[in-house]
Amino acid sequence: MLIHTIEIICIVAFALSAVISEANIGKDIVSVMVLGWITALGGGTVRDIILSTDQVFWIRDPSYFWTALLASFFGFFLAPHLRQLKAERLIVVLDAIGIAMFSVLVTKNMVAEHYAGYVAVTMGMITAIFGGVLRDVILARPTMFNNTEFYASPVIIGCYLYILQAKFSINPNIATLTSISFIIILRMYIVIKKITFPNWLLLK
Repeated sequence: MLIHTIEIICIVAFALSAVISEANIGKDIVSVMVLGWITALGGGTVRDIILSTDQVFWIRDPSYFWTALLASFFGFFLAPHLRQLKAERLIVVLDAIGIAMFSVLVTKNMVAEHYAGYVAVTMGMITAIFGGVLRDVILARPTMFNNTEFYASPVIIGCYLYILQAKFSINPNIATLTSISFIIILRMYIVIKKITFPNWLLLK
């Protein structure tokens, strides 16, 4: 029940991060709702397709589908007010919370199902970032593949932090909380300090 509640919070965070973007000004309600829905559910959908699950998670449990849709709907009407409150910071925070929770929870589930560590981390990363990538593609904004910002790196490190704690038999709840907090803090630090990859790590 707790995990489901956290996942619902993640979906709301992702949907709102897409909907309240200023890039949506002038778009109709249907387009904005579809964008929020894709952002919230896109990563998990890609994950389930790769894993060849019997049913995609939002088909198996419709609460995810309707949460994404309703969050996008209400976000449409809240967006102007949130922008007046300098909501670009809120977008960054919501995005950081979403990628942290989704990635670690998926990694935790994959470890519990005895998948190899690299598979668990990969699925956690895909779940966390691909919704945002799809959002940026639709909005014609630079994605993580078009810039030198550390976006996936905190997710990968945080997921491996969970794997490491699991190997040392740390309580799963403590390991989850620690890893989620680490990703959020590192992501916000990177954004605030505007840290990017150094030139020697860029393809010449």
